[in-house]
Amino acid sequence: MRHAKDLTFTLLTPEDATELLSLETQEREWFEQYIEARPKHFYTSEGIAQHIVECLALNAQRRMNPLIIRDKGAIVGRANLRDMRDGHGKVGYRIAEQACGQGIAQRALHQLMRDARCVYRLHTLKAIVSLDNHASVRVLEKVGFEKAETLAAHSLVAGRWLDCEVYKRSIS
Repeated sequence: MRHAKDLTFTLLTPEDATELLSLETQEREWFEQYIEARPKHFYTSEGIAQHIVECLALNAQRRMNPLIIRDKGAIVGRANLRDMRDGHGKVGYRIAEQACGQGIAQRALHQLMRDARCVYRLHTLKAIVSLDNHASVRVLEKVGFEKAETLAAHSLVAGRWLDCEVYKRSIS
C-alpha cells in the first residue's frame, strides 16, 4: 500500500485542465477498454475546460464531488461522487494504467465513502461496472460493495454492448 503522503485527493479545478487533458489523452486507449468512450471534443483544450466547468457547477449544487488523484504531485486518476440526492449517490473512478495494482482505486473509494458520509450525509452508494472489468469488481468487493443487480447490454465499450453489475454499499 502507498504511503499516505504520496497520494492526495483534491477537488478538480480549472488549473488542472492542461495536466488532466494530458492524462486523459495518454490513457484514452486504456480507459476505453473498460468504460464508455468520451466524446471526441472532450480531448481538446476547450472540451476539458467545459468538462471542468460542468463538474464544478454540479459540485456547487452538491450533486457531484469531482476529485483529482495525485501521486507525488502528478495526476494519476479521477474519483467522483455523483448523482447525489435523497441520501444516495454513485461512485466512479479512472486510474492511469501505470498506477493500477497499487491500491490507489481502493484508497479513492475510501475517500469517496468518507466524503459521502461526512460531507454530503449520504447513506447508500452505488457503482456500475462491466462484467469484463474484473479488477474494478475486486476493488469494489474489497471495500464492502455487494452485487445488487445485473444490467443487460448497459454500456457501449470498444464497439460492444457489455452487461454490467450494479454494486451497492451502505455507509451510514
